[in-house]
Amino acid sequence: MAATLARIGAFCARRRWLVLGAWLVVLVVAVGLAARFAEPLDTKLTVSGLQSTEALDQVDREFGGGGDGGRVVVAAPAGQTLAAYRPALTALGQALNARPTLSPAGRIGYFSVASAPAAAIDQARAAGLEVEESSELAPPPGGGSSPGIGLLIALVVLLVTFGSLSAAGLPLLTAVLGLGISLELVHAATALVPINSVAPTLAILLGLAVGIDYALFLIDRHRRQLINGEPDVRTSIALATGTAGSAVVFAALTVIIALAGLAVARVGFLTQMGLAAAGAVLVAMLMALTLTPALLSLVGRRVIGRKFLPKPRIAPRWAEAVVRHRGVAVALSVLLLAVLAAPVLSMRLGLPNDGDDPATSSDRGAYDLIAEGFGPGANGPLLILTDASAVERATQRLAAMPGVAHVLPSGVKGKDALLTLVPASGPDDAATATLVAELRDHPPVPGTFLVTGQTAVAIDISDHLAHALPLYLALVVGFAFLLLMVVFRSVLIPLKAVLSFLLSLGAALGCTVAVFQWGWFGVADPPGPLLSFLPTIVIGVLFGLSMDYEMFLVSGMHEEHRRGAGARAAVTDGFARGAKVVTAAALIMIGVFGGGVAGGDPVTRPIAFALAVGVLVDAFVVRLVLVPAAISLFGRAAWWLPRRLDRVVPVIDVEGAGITPVPIALEATSA
Repeated sequence: MAATLARIGAFCARRRWLVLGAWLVVLVVAVGLAARFAEPLDTKLTVSGLQSTEALDQVDREFGGGGDGGRVVVAAPAGQTLAAYRPALTALGQALNARPTLSPAGRIGYFSVASAPAAAIDQARAAGLEVEESSELAPPPGGGSSPGIGLLIALVVLLVTFGSLSAAGLPLLTAVLGLGISLELVHAATALVPINSVAPTLAILLGLAVGIDYALFLIDRHRRQLINGEPDVRTSIALATGTAGSAVVFAALTVIIALAGLAVARVGFLTQMGLAAAGAVLVAMLMALTLTPALLSLVGRRVIGRKFLPKPRIAPRWAEAVVRHRGVAVALSVLLLAVLAAPVLSMRLGLPNDGDDPATSSDRGAYDLIAEGFGPGANGPLLILTDASAVERATQRLAAMPGVAHVLPSGVKGKDALLTLVPASGPDDAATATLVAELRDHPPVPGTFLVTGQTAVAIDISDHLAHALPLYLALVVGFAFLLLMVVFRSVLIPLKAVLSFLLSLGAALGCTVAVFQWGWFGVADPPGPLLSFLPTIVIGVLFGLSMDYEMFLVSGMHEEHRRGAGARAAVTDGFARGAKVVTAAALIMIGVFGGGVAGGDPVTRPIAFALAVGVLVDAFVVRLVLVPAAISLFGRAAWWLPRRLDRVVPVIDVEGAGITPVPIALEATSA
């Protein structure tokens, strides 16, 4: 493989303008297809085949949606009632063409409407009323991560790492161009199939991350070769594409198959997320192997940048210290990761609602006023579909159940009746999920008894995703184990890799539970269950990045081992070669995801936080401490493969044994 990739790199370096022009044509075509054929993205998160979704469809057909429209919520100033503002309330009702529902205390009321004229709301506010709108009516709250801040951080890190504007700018250029192509193709695909609005989320996060990483790995290898005496730029580009490019191919292949494996959950929007992200990773890989060599050929020896002054050999000294105290390093790193992962045992999952938005948003204001005036369950009523002949008995028995605030008959259609049940707890509360399970396990009346409504649908989707998560995780780690066994011809290396990835994942999710579910440090506003597909996104992105770091760091150790270095020297020398670029890549991703934490919306902030923490512990605890310590503990057994497996496992050249190697001096790679 390395020899084939080297030939590709040589061709792209030689025909650089052709390669650059071809990628620009691809971008123009993708933009044109999206502009001409793209359809709006679907905003509903649904899962077919669930009891609640099928029952809700029946309610929509028979009863016209079950009252799931928007709300305009009004409140009198503290200490007063709406009766004192009757003229303003009447005028608002006339403008909305609706009658208000008043709270028992009379201070808060709401109108159920499909739309709300802004002028009417402004007039009611001018009269002294507090007026808020639910998310069906109000514009979404502002916020969102700024890619510009993340890219600026990446540029600074790359400048410090390489000391060259040319070298620093290339990974950003290829990553942004690749991400643009990927997203435009996703939008163009809406002409063929409906695509959910969450589908591009994983593609954006992972496409940008691996796009920078893949180019960074090739450029770093190329620079080191030039610094250490390779006289010909194009020869160095070919060698870098053959060696670092091989690690890129296998890292990308692992991630692509893992992302496509999201289909095992049998959830439409998750499958779309996986395929969109897999496409972004594929584009990033192809650009790294073709466009990066072409751009390196264009910048020539300017990629080296300024001459570096002698620097302390931090990476070799760190590796020596870790290897010398390897037992303690393994124990302490595993203990730290286990402590950080502990909160994941209490993780709760859910779908976002108005109560998860910032306290300053109108929909959050409406949510809080409804909870204050009518009880927390009024924000998430359950719809009960039952037999018309059992309405009175069902109403009485339901009203007497623990956890039920009240029950109201909402209509009869033929043999079916609809009841609206208001829980005593809010939509995100564990007590509401318990109530739904109790209603289904022990229905109060025989015959038809279906529990649905947006709250029940959210609970069912979260449960479905939680049950599908272990299968997806098993698929990811299982495939990673097999592929790493083929690449490194080892059993212990892939076993260590998957176990360390699980530790990083647990630490990332555990910290997110503590901050956003438990409310530590006051970051969450308000604290509550994590987004139901957050663990899936974190697995996909963190797995991709950890495989990047694993392949690049361990392939250097494996290369030294194949050259005949002793077990200890292979670890320290290989670590010293890869530590700087892994550190740079991690700092870039932490900056990108950290920008999402600082400026993101309520949906993206916990995702960005989990990814930032995940990269932090994976790079600086796992890769820079646990990996060298564990591999040095293994000794020569680290590269052992049983004879039976050795005969059947294919031999794949990743480190470039099939091409002429270029000596790499450790002095040039000190971090």
